[in-house]
Amino acid sequence: MPERPERFERLIRPHARLIAGVVRRVCGRRHQALVPDVEQEVYLAIWKRLGSGKEIEHPASYLYRVALTTSIAVVRRHASGSTSLDDPAVGDPPEPQPGGIPQAERARIIGEVLERLEPDEARALRAYLAGFSHVEIARLYGWSESVARHRVYRTLERLRAEADRRKEAGDGR
Repeated sequence: MPERPERFERLIRPHARLIAGVVRRVCGRRHQALVPDVEQEVYLAIWKRLGSGKEIEHPASYLYRVALTTSIAVVRRHASGSTSLDDPAVGDPPEPQPGGIPQAERARIIGEVLERLEPDEARALRAYLAGFSHVEIARLYGWSESVARHRVYRTLERLRAEADRRKEAGDGR
């Protein structure tokens, strides 16, 4: 899908300040530390929408709504004490999660996918799974934020595809 990263950049670039402003307003001073994670979840929700092939007719309105609903959901999750990565973002209807796959199988899938990734993509995924935001990953490896974000999204997409493939096949491998 070489077009997807370009579509993502074309969509995000003119609206990045709008998204950041909404996220900062919702997080406020009380949840300021969440801003990078919330922004990443917003970008991930948008990335998923682009992957679904659905057109976004009114980009500014759509991005505002995704930023607002995702920010509220993350702040609420944080306030309730839930830090699970399995909690869905609210931007779009939740996509099927690999919920039928046991945790040990998920770990094995992650390990296998990591082995097949390019070194930079594997580092990005490991850092993301360790809890680093795309901003922190960019600083850690000397990449731009855009490069870090795309490497994380690309590897997460591969993980999801592999989990979905295994779930559909119904096999443990």
